[in-house]
Amino acid sequence: MEVIKKYWKPILAILTIVYLVWSIALISESKKHSEKAQHEKNKIADILNFNDRLLNFQEWVSEDEWKRKEKKYNQVLLEADNHNTQALDKGYTLIYISIAFGLLVVLLLYRVKPFFAFAFSLTVVALTLLLEGVLNPMLEVGAYKKNLTVKAKVKPIETPAYDYGMMKVDSMDNNLDSMVDSLDSKITSITNDIHEKSINAQAKLNNLKSFSSKIPFYGSDLTKKINSMSSFIDPLTEITHPLNDHLLQVKNLKTVLMDTLKSVADSYADTTYGIDKVFPGRTYFYYQNKGVFDIMNILFKSKNYIVGVCIGLFSFIIPCIKLGASLFFLLFPRFSSKRTQTVLSFISKWSMADVYVVGAFLSYLSFSNMNPGVDVEANIVFGLYFFLSYVIISVFLGGVLKRSLEESSSVSIKDV
Repeated sequence: MEVIKKYWKPILAILTIVYLVWSIALISESKKHSEKAQHEKNKIADILNFNDRLLNFQEWVSEDEWKRKEKKYNQVLLEADNHNTQALDKGYTLIYISIAFGLLVVLLLYRVKPFFAFAFSLTVVALTLLLEGVLNPMLEVGAYKKNLTVKAKVKPIETPAYDYGMMKVDSMDNNLDSMVDSLDSKITSITNDIHEKSINAQAKLNNLKSFSSKIPFYGSDLTKKINSMSSFIDPLTEITHPLNDHLLQVKNLKTVLMDTLKSVADSYADTTYGIDKVFPGRTYFYYQNKGVFDIMNILFKSKNYIVGVCIGLFSFIIPCIKLGASLFFLLFPRFSSKRTQTVLSFISKWSMADVYVVGAFLSYLSFSNMNPGVDVEANIVFGLYFFLSYVIISVFLGGVLKRSLEESSSVSIKDV
């Protein structure tokens, strides 16, 4: 006991240094594996990305592309789980050595300065838990659709192309009508002209016939020839009539064909064509796996400096100041006064801001970029549990610290 009373400070210093070095190494390894797990998880979202799957022609026509992606997805997921497991193992080890450190400190100083032992061990452990919490992801959120089904079906009659096609058909129909009407008009004009000229020719032949009949000896022959010429002229007026009849038939046939074409087009255009394309597995629309410093980085990049600074201030800087001040007063109680304790108490009042930051952080990740009609999966990552452990310890630390300071002022230890 006398040895402990005499050498408790160097023993405590050695224990603390060993614990902090070991803890920092574990936190560093945990952070490294967490970053690798984050990197692999982001690959998952990229492999099964919404745009890549829907715009990838091979996904539409072949199952081989999905099999390739599924194999890659399983490999990346396994790799991410391995890194996450290793990061979590480092966290468990940190908890075990933190418990061991706390027990050793309490056993070392229980008979000397029990409240100091509790306060000191809790402060140092809280600091390591805080670092483990803020340096690792706290929550992952993914928005996805399982077995996404795209209804790639359409009725041609409902598309602009159908209206454009019908407009072209109507234009062609009108052009044909115009051409037929123009040709009919020309034939009619020619027929009327021939008919008029034949009437004039027959009138002249009739005049010539009445004159030739009076010619002696040759009048009878001339009259016969003139009658023959007149009978030849009569059929000329009927030459164009068959053309008019055939042209009318062509026009009627054209009308029947165009009506039939439109009817058939309408019947096919009203039929639904296409398929229901199912994209197996998950199709990701959104994915995030973030910690406190990650979200601060996002906020700073989006120029939300005030919010980013507040999150950093309340979730890391103020807790570090509070824990640092607690350690200082524990190691140098003579600097503790009502004024300094008032300042520390003021800082401690911001402890609820830690809880607020966590709540706001979770709300931000849970609800940002959410879309109706998709599945949203939120998983708590171990960083949040370490941060929560720090918050719980900091709640009890204030009372223990006060008792430790009272203990230091009332108990005298040799070489203190």
